[in-house]
Amino acid sequence: MSTYDKNQKAEFVPMRDGVNLNTIVTLPEEGSPWPVILNRNPYPFMQADFLEQAKFWAGHGFAFVLQECRGRGQSEGEWIPFVHEIEDGLDTLNWVIEQSWSNDRIGTYGSSYSGILQWSMAEHLPPEVKTMFIAVAGIERYKQLYMNGMFRHDLFTAWAIWNAGYEPLLPQDTLYREALSVKPHIEMDQHLFGHTLPWYRDWVTEIDPDRPFWNTGFWADLKEVPCKTKIPVMIIEGWFDHNLNSSVLSYNKLPESVRSESCFLIGPWVHTEDVAGDLDYTNHELWVPKQHRAALQWFNHHLKGEPFENVDLKGKVQTYVIGEGRWKSWDGWIKNNSVARYELACTQGPIHGLTLEKPFAGTSVSYAYDPSNPVSTKGGAALMNYLSRAPDACRPASVYQDAPGTRTDVISFLSEELEAPLQISGPITTHLTVSSDAEDTSFTVCIMEQFADGTTCNIRDGITSLRFRNDRTSPYTPNEIVEIEIELWPILWTLRKGSILRVDISSSNFPAYHAHPNIAGSWALQEEMKIAKQTIYTGDIRSSWIEIPVQ
Repeated sequence: MSTYDKNQKAEFVPMRDGVNLNTIVTLPEEGSPWPVILNRNPYPFMQADFLEQAKFWAGHGFAFVLQECRGRGQSEGEWIPFVHEIEDGLDTLNWVIEQSWSNDRIGTYGSSYSGILQWSMAEHLPPEVKTMFIAVAGIERYKQLYMNGMFRHDLFTAWAIWNAGYEPLLPQDTLYREALSVKPHIEMDQHLFGHTLPWYRDWVTEIDPDRPFWNTGFWADLKEVPCKTKIPVMIIEGWFDHNLNSSVLSYNKLPESVRSESCFLIGPWVHTEDVAGDLDYTNHELWVPKQHRAALQWFNHHLKGEPFENVDLKGKVQTYVIGEGRWKSWDGWIKNNSVARYELACTQGPIHGLTLEKPFAGTSVSYAYDPSNPVSTKGGAALMNYLSRAPDACRPASVYQDAPGTRTDVISFLSEELEAPLQISGPITTHLTVSSDAEDTSFTVCIMEQFADGTTCNIRDGITSLRFRNDRTSPYTPNEIVEIEIELWPILWTLRKGSILRVDISSSNFPAYHAHPNIAGSWALQEEMKIAKQTIYTGDIRSSWIEIPVQ
């Protein structure tokens, strides 16, 4: 044991297989025994931040237990992401219960990986655990790594590099760019570290959601954990966090009796639980940084028995409305009053139409998609490399976009100026009729608001491969005309009167997603790429449109 100060001590807590995990306990000044908050994480480079959080919670009368996951920091054992976490978490909870400073009222706490750790053991929690506080984390792993067969590079290639567990062979500031250039991509680990990362190789080759990898074992069990959860949960999310969709699924899977005692808070935040991008988000700090105000009320209630200061923290969904700068409370889940259908209408010029009236004549527009020159990512929720602070990292959230017509492989459709505000309330769905001369390829969509001054910001984006279109595995024959549906993540966003609704269709969004090589098969095993001719169809017979849920 080593002493940090009189109220903070480090211990090595033994697990059932004899491995000892570094565990730092921070105690309040007086009043023992105390309610306990447990955080487990695999990020030794964030230890200073976690210790500051420990002091915050101890200062409010909670014993705070901070543990480094197996094989990370000073903890013993081998680092294999997500393996051993259920057993290690439960062993740690049993150790906490035995301590003289614990009053047997425990809450679990943490974000991202730490949130997944909480979900993973939720079904097996001892009765002393009264609640969980889970931020920016989710339980649908395939849907986190992939969108319709397209791998999220900027998220999980970056995460793999940061958490490889090996010293790199190349300069640190070149690793990410180098990783993206390796072909076939499966060799990235050997190229960068001289070692294989079996877990990452599984991620980049298991592209089919129907494979046993996703439907047996840990990942299959994790998807169903919320259904078996018995204690209240506070879930924190951001409209621009990559775990948003997974967290929505988690919340809606909670039993009704548990959901009625839980809370779901969604702000205009990225993964750091803060704002980013080019827009202003008035009043987003209602719950103060890291939502500590909400967390404190939550733990005071569930671990100390104190009443809520804000009654909307129990049994409610609280959401920030972008464009209005206000919070809105819901019973159950976000609701809408109607659906606005905007038709895509191809015209002769480089800029095409977006109309509430269905175009009469059938038309189409084609473009060449070259995977060696993909469209660069500008904003969005499927990003993480910005946390590296690399100067060339993609900026997350809503950012200013290029003018329509900037690239010939990005087809823009623009509405007339809105005569009244348009209040988006939920997930936008894109329906496209398309074809390609490739044996497999991808199509992207980006929904944007063009303001009266001409500047434009992204609202939501999505992508699909043809092989995994429409949420199922489907064969594709070159030049076959097919219908594809891309459901975008939910959002509350009010477009201003006088703004223009803009829809961009393309075939790449790199490095948010891998650049599809236009060849069938596992993308991470491909070395070659081909240029593909892509066609979008609009009109009375082969139509393309978007559906917007509105208030």
